[in-house]
Amino acid sequence: MQGRGKWARTMLFVLVLLFGGAAIAQTPGEFPQGANVPKNMRPYFLCLLQKGEKWAPVQFADPAMQEHLAYIREQVEAGKFVVVGPALDEGRVRGMAIINATSIEEARKIAGADKMVQSGQLVAEIHPVMLEELSGLHIEYPAKTSK
Repeated sequence: MQGRGKWARTMLFVLVLLFGGAAIAQTPGEFPQGANVPKNMRPYFLCLLQKGEKWAPVQFADPAMQEHLAYIREQVEAGKFVVVGPALDEGRVRGMAIINATSIEEARKIAGADKMVQSGQLVAEIHPVMLEELSGLHIEYPAKTSK
């Protein structure tokens, strides 16, 4: 009889490990499907561009701003920035982007390659988010002009 009790405890322990492992192995941020959860959710990264230590207001025509905007366009055209735009108030957040990346490290690398981030004028704060599939969005730019 005592052998059965030990066997039962061992089996219970194994089951707890199996179910616990399955719960832990679930992808972070993955939602269980239900009536109130959209089927087309997928991970993205929210980038909040905030005033950095070297923040100084720049005008639209300033070379630094034009370089910043050119970088944004490059990332949009590469499919990395899905949604992007400025904050319209004068608070600490100056803009935002939804980044299509495979990891937070890749998202940080993309945001960190912006010259305004590299110069310290802006700081990129990155957050993993779950959003509906955004591949249907299309940002339209005018044709590039030759210099």
